[in-house]
Amino acid sequence: MASHSSYAKAPLNLPQLPIMIHVTAPAALPAGYTFEAEINGDESKIVTIEVPEGGVQEGQVFLAPLPEAYVGTRIDAPTGRWKSGPFDCFSAGFLHPSLWCSICCTQIAMAQVISRMQLTWLGQPGPSSNTSRAFTVICLLVVAFFVYSTALDLAALPYDIDTTPTYMAVLRFAGNFLFTFWSVYALCRTRQNVRARYQIPEEQCIGCEDLCCSVWCGCCATAQMLRHTGEYETYPGICFSPTGHPPGAPLVV
Repeated sequence: MASHSSYAKAPLNLPQLPIMIHVTAPAALPAGYTFEAEINGDESKIVTIEVPEGGVQEGQVFLAPLPEAYVGTRIDAPTGRWKSGPFDCFSAGFLHPSLWCSICCTQIAMAQVISRMQLTWLGQPGPSSNTSRAFTVICLLVVAFFVYSTALDLAALPYDIDTTPTYMAVLRFAGNFLFTFWSVYALCRTRQNVRARYQIPEEQCIGCEDLCCSVWCGCCATAQMLRHTGEYETYPGICFSPTGHPPGAPLVV
């Protein structure tokens, strides 16, 4: 994982790279072909996309640069580098909602990043019918896991360590494993997509940086993504909000 100093030394005067957007191919198209596409299924956000080298197949989701002519509202964030390092946790303030939401409930904070990026509950691109429900789905998963764990704790109260039924231990392990596996996988995929959209290269643990950050310091990785995909200089942070911003604040694009 990159140190604070490696991010602080990143040059700030490099040419600005275009932000990338996910596009679903309407048909099998050759390289160089241009067509109009809606951003995130929004009919008011139509841009002209050029098919990348190699062509695309119908239904294929690919990344394309956002045209310079696009004038819609979006969050102001740098491309080619992170806005701040993973350990710059207090850069937005010691009591900032993005920090404490990431620490106290990493999954909900991750859901806010997913809402801004308009990804699915697995942290990957998908149809708007799925991405629009991602925050709700993740909240339900967190609540369901809490209820499941609490129910097992209450059921185990009459027993001590030596007499606890084996099935309770199995159920507890299975629940913890599945919830942890989903949390790490979704966070890793979300971070991959944030880097892809903003063209941010890996700096440490090349080839597995997103996985390492998700496993070893998920709350730091989540807070870093919240700071990058948010604009806290303009809009206040909110813990109990699908995007972590007030209603009406722009999304990534």
